[in-house]
Order: sequence, then structure tokens, then C-alpha cells
Amino acid sequence: MERSYSPKKAEETLGVTTHTIQAWDRQGRIRCLRPPTGRRRVPESEIRRLMSIAEQRNEAVYARVSSHDQRSDLDSQDADTRFIPGMKPVRIDV
Repeated sequence: MERSYSPKKAEETLGVTTHTIQAWDRQGRIRCLRPPTGRRRVPESEIRRLMSIAEQRNEAVYARVSSHDQRSDLDSQDADTRFIPGMKPVRIDV
């Protein structure tokens, strides 16, 4: 039998909220299991499938400020984005 995970564990693995997992299940975007307890379980194959889709996506983080006087705010935003796993930073100063 295939291993399955609680929505909370799937949330931690996929980086989405439990509400998102529930919505995806209702929308048919993911396949969840319902054991006799009625609690939603996410099969490991679905987690792997979603992770492979996420790896194929290109994501960008955009940070800006309104004036040169706010330069320190931009530096702070830039520092915050460096904690995103797998993100390769590119900074363009104008």
C-alpha cells in the first residue's frame, strides 16, 4: 500500500497551506485518499507529482521602493528574499 501523509505534513513538504490542499482536493487538482476515519490523506505519489511541477516553474520575487531615500528599505527586502530555498538572486539597480 502506498504511503500517505496528513494535509499538515503535505503542507510542510509542498510549501502551501492546508486550506490550499483542501481546495485542490475539492477542485480535483490533487487526488486525496479518505480512509474510514474520513480524514483527508495525500498519497506520496501526489506529493512527488506536485514537487516535480514546482521544480519546472520559474518564479520571481520583485522588490522596489518609491524613492532613492528608501534605499535601506530595498536592501532589507533584498535580504529577506535570499532566504527563499532554491532562489537564485539577480539584482538590478536602476
